[in-house]
Amino acid sequence: MSRYVCRQTVKQVALRVVLYSLTVFFSITGNTAPSQLSDYFKEVWTTRDGLPHNTINAIAQSEDGYLWVGTWEGAARFNGRSFTVFGRGEPSGMPDVGIRTIYKNRQQNLIFAGARGGLSERRPDDWQSWQPYRVLINGVADDKQGNLWLATEGQGVYRQAARGERTQLTIQQGLPSNVVSSVLSTDDGSIWLGTGRGLVRLNSEDESFALEQVNGLPEVPVLALTAYNNGLLIGTERGLYQYQAGQVSVFSPQLMNLPVSVLLAFDNQIWIGTTDRGLLRYSDAGLESLNMAAGLPNNRILSLFRDRENSIWVGTNGGLFRLRDAPFVTLTTEQGLAGNYIRSVLSHSDGSVWVGSSQGVSRITKQGVEAIDLSAYSDAQSVLSMVEGPDGSVWIGTYSDGVLQWQNDAIVQQYNRRTGLLANEVRAIAVAPQGGLWVGTGHGLNYVDSNGVRSFTTEDGLPTPFVMGLYLHNDGRLFIGTGGGVVIRSPNGDITPVDISNLDDAEYAFGFAPDPAAGLLWMSTDRGLVAYDLTTGRLTMLGRNAGLPFDKVFQAVIDQNRHLWLSSNRGILRFRREQIEEYLAGKRQQVDYELFGESDGMQSAQANGGSMQAATLAQDGTVWFATSKGASRVNPAELTRFSANTPPVVLEGFKVNGSVWSLNAEKDIAPGADRIEIQFAGLGFVMPERIQYRTRLQGFDNSWVDRGSNTIAEYTNLAPGDYQFMVSASYPGGAWGEQNASFRFTIAPYFWQQTGFWLVALLTVIAMVIVAHRWRMKSLRQRAEELSNQVAEQTYTLKQQADNLRKVDEERSALLLEIKRQAAEFEQQARSDKLTGLANRRAFDESLHRECARSKRRNLPLCL
Repeated sequence: MSRYVCRQTVKQVALRVVLYSLTVFFSITGNTAPSQLSDYFKEVWTTRDGLPHNTINAIAQSEDGYLWVGTWEGAARFNGRSFTVFGRGEPSGMPDVGIRTIYKNRQQNLIFAGARGGLSERRPDDWQSWQPYRVLINGVADDKQGNLWLATEGQGVYRQAARGERTQLTIQQGLPSNVVSSVLSTDDGSIWLGTGRGLVRLNSEDESFALEQVNGLPEVPVLALTAYNNGLLIGTERGLYQYQAGQVSVFSPQLMNLPVSVLLAFDNQIWIGTTDRGLLRYSDAGLESLNMAAGLPNNRILSLFRDRENSIWVGTNGGLFRLRDAPFVTLTTEQGLAGNYIRSVLSHSDGSVWVGSSQGVSRITKQGVEAIDLSAYSDAQSVLSMVEGPDGSVWIGTYSDGVLQWQNDAIVQQYNRRTGLLANEVRAIAVAPQGGLWVGTGHGLNYVDSNGVRSFTTEDGLPTPFVMGLYLHNDGRLFIGTGGGVVIRSPNGDITPVDISNLDDAEYAFGFAPDPAAGLLWMSTDRGLVAYDLTTGRLTMLGRNAGLPFDKVFQAVIDQNRHLWLSSNRGILRFRREQIEEYLAGKRQQVDYELFGESDGMQSAQANGGSMQAATLAQDGTVWFATSKGASRVNPAELTRFSANTPPVVLEGFKVNGSVWSLNAEKDIAPGADRIEIQFAGLGFVMPERIQYRTRLQGFDNSWVDRGSNTIAEYTNLAPGDYQFMVSASYPGGAWGEQNASFRFTIAPYFWQQTGFWLVALLTVIAMVIVAHRWRMKSLRQRAEELSNQVAEQTYTLKQQADNLRKVDEERSALLLEIKRQAAEFEQQARSDKLTGLANRRAFDESLHRECARSKRRNLPLCL
């Protein structure tokens, strides 16, 4: 959501004064009365920011926390960041986009009434619409009986009973005019009708509809009514009147003939919208005004509303306008400063705060803003630096006229190039206890005392001649910050460099902030904040690695609770002291911070630096910063006030695989939900950008998940099951809301993911295993039988074969015996004579051969 901050110019100074000679002054205390209109932070939303139309006819807040505005192009619901537009047709049921009024009834539901007589009620879960009246409805009210009273443009007033019956009252029934611009229901049962010719009262419980003309008013249109102080405030075309105890009187002569279009009254404050003169407020502080010259987008005021966080919403012909308290209050030329481009702020010992700008110096006290006239000594009056002397005088360093001493409401001394300074551009000043003055210029360092002016440049040990910061320690050491680093000048004149280049290549040293309780000197550089131990000289960098969102910081300030504030080009940083101490002790890797900018009351997030002092701690505890659009102050003690309220949180969207689903009921999601997206919003309007969120998806998350300022939670590939999404919100430093927004949904499983499927599958598998086992056992038995039969058959076959073989073997053995016998017979026949049986010659030869062989073998004689 984009928005722009109202801007004022010097030419508008004359127009910023209240309508009737009310002197507006500022207190520099942190408890500056928020009743001052100039203390409110101003914001504007138009069609560029998502509004359907810039004419804001009505404003209301629903029970869930949304802000609703009615325009000629539809109703717009605002969550602090963006608008959602509701036109004709579904879901509202309105016959036309034009919304004239929005009314919150006794059931805390919003009723929308339109240009074509459309009437629709937004309930917690749905919309209820009725048959249109076919006339412009100017206002709606309800009584204790549940009847609706509708003020119309030309058809008098209608009463719509709770059951839908309609009764019309016109001039025939006693109305002085058929044009009824406003209607109000009060607790005594009265219905008040503001008509085109005065005010009429009737009793809602009287079915005779007796009308009573209220006397004492001019016969002019009554445009606005509101309850006030046990009576009424009556806004007419010719001023504001009061009705009390049956009598009408002029509320204030100052408001006579003022065309009052809308009223808002609470806490002794009366906010008055006019048809062409802007916004007024009447309170204990008197009468104040706000018009286009002071930031209103248009002087025609159509609606007024105060939300739960006490912001004032103003509907104009040129957009939606808001006034609210903010942590920062910025003073500009509108409040009397000499200029808006601030380079130096100084907290004086007398309780005042001095502001040096490009157009001069201003002093702020409880009595108001006072200009310090430097014109006699400075043509441009462009101020860069300021410091208070021991005698209460103020030394003022200028851009082109050297350094001036202001004392007793006059300039008493001036030093410039003519008197020996190296340059007239004075960015840093330090007053020595003995009366000397250290002056840092763009061309080097000077020391001025009764003996004259001494100069120090790079030849004397300065890293560069561009001096931006000076700090004189009580032991006499002078710390000098330049565009090339830091050096220390000892009391005896020695200059020692402090090497900050090893700390993330730091180079520029913009300023110093002593921290006596910690024994540190904080150095603001172009790479972050450096802690210098004044005893040991140890350096510790607090930069990007420690969690800072950017490199360059200009000035550090320690507040009364010893928390640390830093100014920068991109806003104001705040660190808690305990985390800083833990970081310096090595117990923490990074530090948390709060970043303040334009949405927190600064006219510009760009704080200026490179000169003294770019920020300061005032005696009342407020911290002041020099910015490009005014002097911004914050009271650290009041920060808890802005985080005390816990913003309600609502669910705004539910998407499954990119498709939008309704949030009205629990949802059953079909299988295959790969991505689920849930959108939510914290309905806090004071600091919507800084609302923090945490979510938990029961069924998936074991604990809360911090979301920062992200308003979307995404989940992918969630398992089938039941889930409950919860989200809570808080402002920074505040408590988490106890009332969490929640939503239940169920992701259905595929058939194969269902328990029944797996049970059936398991039973099937078991059955299959049993069947398989049985089949296997049967198969094994059958196989065993087959094998047994085969074994038997084989055994029988083998036995038969064995018997056959045995028989063959027996036959063979017999055959062999027969062969042997026959062989023996043949051999016997071969060695003996057949007739005599005696050995023959063959037998003799064989015997002789054996005996010869034996004789040779044994070496024995042969004997025959």
